[in-house]
Amino acid sequence: MGDDNPEFETGRRSFLQASGAGAVALSLPGAADAEERGAVRDTDESILTEPTDVDAQNVQEGGVFVMGMGQQPRGLNPLSTSSAYSWAILDLVYQGGTTVDPVEFEVRPNIYTDWTVEVPDGQAEPQPDVYFNVREGLTWTDGEDLTVEDVIFTYDYMKEQEPGRYASAIQPINTVEKASQGDWDVHMKLDKPIGTYASNQLAVPILPQHVWSDVSDYRQYSPAQNDGPVGVGPGTVTRYEQSTAVEVEFRDDYPLGDLGWREDVDRLVSGGPFLDAVRFKIFGSDSALQQAFLRGNIDSLYDSINVANIPKVEENQGQSFVQGYDTGFGYFAYNMRRVPLDDATFRQATSMVFDDYFWTERLQQGYSYMGDFVMPPGYTAVRPESAVEDAELLNAPETNAFEFRQKEPGVPDYEGIRTFLTEGKVIDGDEGEYVGKQYPGTLTGVTGGQSKGKHDYSFGPVQSETLRQKQGVEDEIRVNGKTIPEIMGGPIEVLLYPAKDTPKLAKMTTRWVDMMNRLGIPAVTKVMTFNTMLGRVYSQEDFDIYPMGWSDLSPFATGTLYNIFHSDNADDHSELEGYDEKNTTTQLNNAMGYGLGDAGADDLISRARTTMEAEKRNQIARKAVERIYLDFPYQVYGYDKVMWPVNSGEFAGFVPEIPGPGAANLPVQMMQIHQSGGGNGGGGGNSGGGGNSSS
Repeated sequence: MGDDNPEFETGRRSFLQASGAGAVALSLPGAADAEERGAVRDTDESILTEPTDVDAQNVQEGGVFVMGMGQQPRGLNPLSTSSAYSWAILDLVYQGGTTVDPVEFEVRPNIYTDWTVEVPDGQAEPQPDVYFNVREGLTWTDGEDLTVEDVIFTYDYMKEQEPGRYASAIQPINTVEKASQGDWDVHMKLDKPIGTYASNQLAVPILPQHVWSDVSDYRQYSPAQNDGPVGVGPGTVTRYEQSTAVEVEFRDDYPLGDLGWREDVDRLVSGGPFLDAVRFKIFGSDSALQQAFLRGNIDSLYDSINVANIPKVEENQGQSFVQGYDTGFGYFAYNMRRVPLDDATFRQATSMVFDDYFWTERLQQGYSYMGDFVMPPGYTAVRPESAVEDAELLNAPETNAFEFRQKEPGVPDYEGIRTFLTEGKVIDGDEGEYVGKQYPGTLTGVTGGQSKGKHDYSFGPVQSETLRQKQGVEDEIRVNGKTIPEIMGGPIEVLLYPAKDTPKLAKMTTRWVDMMNRLGIPAVTKVMTFNTMLGRVYSQEDFDIYPMGWSDLSPFATGTLYNIFHSDNADDHSELEGYDEKNTTTQLNNAMGYGLGDAGADDLISRARTTMEAEKRNQIARKAVERIYLDFPYQVYGYDKVMWPVNSGEFAGFVPEIPGPGAANLPVQMMQIHQSGGGNGGGGGNSGGGGNSSS
């Protein structure tokens, strides 16, 4: 699906199967029971909404925090593994030059103390010069001193070895060498402006030259068989039994834990890590993992608890939830190469019969936010609401332009939606009333790619076999005078996973297709496995509508938007001159073909990628996000209300209200967690609970 990292600053972007409660990673190790993923309501007393009011001086240090994992890590080589479970460990060992705080999403000093960029004037294709300083007094986990030479070696080694994980970060770098002017330590020459250079090129994990200089091929190196990985992070791997348990011991007096910016960020405390160690226990099944937490044998588990177990956690003394935000979203995508799916009018109309309330309140029991933009709600800097003062996150009327249009509870306003189609209206960013709902206009001032419908819609007697089988359906849509089966060779197919894998999504999709039928659109579901769907969607682009999801997206948006929505990452399939050269066998993320026609955000995405001033970059990114929303290649149907279960009886310091609190931002939690004073720590006071060998 293209580059393994759409943007290095994301950490790990997962390619997801849409599930009954959002999206669950299948291409990488992930939570085993997709349908049960979710979070408790904000009013629940078991949710930790505020961090403990402490500072480093009154923290009770020590203790072992026991984390459960549903799958085993896939090695400890930072250049080759993409396993989320491996990186839960490696993020505690390796550090980059810069880091991004999870609260304000500001790029912060880390191994590098400061940096600057100079963009030459008067050049058609300027090549920026980046200068930065390397912090003194840092040591590797094996006791050796970190040097400027280690930093330069890291970039040279990655350029030589070309590990796929860091290709997008390394490829734009021309050279990295000792600075020859001013007071800077290192000079990096880029081959083009990169808006996120500080969180991208400056954030690659630094490698120790004295270890990696003897590694001729990074793919053949196994740190686990060579005294463990060596990094500048707070942790040292002291036990690695891949199928049962991994232990990471923490340093005392860790310099990067005391950096001044940590005190300035709300909800963070400097001085960590405060624990002695974290122990990862590997379980043979998701059921065993869940039960281990409920029984108090582990202090938390990777990612989140199954929804079915929420009441049990609420009842258990000493167990609580850390509320957080999703790092991605679930969606349905349209093949914009096909008539009438190439028309924003038609795509928007199908969304108006998708019962958002049935999904979020009935099927998700309130554990999901209604979807809107292609950036999750936790990434506020690049959400369009940030463009307008007092615009309420997720609830501003500009965010709900395409929500369910109901005539009465659970019943769509079919006549109103048909009128929307026959009049050729498009919600393009202009203020107006659309199917009984007032839309105030865009938040960012951007407009969509269409201002009117591309096709002539009308309704007449039912002709297609799909609709004749539906009792009570009397009207069928015509597109330019023809029925959809006449145009497409059959009804619209909405791809779907087997109901046993995603029962809630199956029920929702069936309901959606039924409502499309009653609107007069012949549509059916087509069941296929996740792997089969990947091939149909991303290799062949042979689909009408498919469900899937993304997670661990970038809080800065630019790389994510480029890889998923830029036309560079879409196969053309047209008959235009040279079209063969535009189609590849590579699986590209933009399977919809968004940007190949009259709808697209290429210019905004490209400008955001090359704007090197953060606020200007964010402004452009917000416009791109809202432009995509109006063009509607995706119907984003929801974001999980993520919760992370923890042993709050013996531990405190958990950071709430951040994206991925127990997954993407698990390293942040490990720097903050400390004993609460209620016990010795470790497995809820019963660390004898065991994990099982699994594969």
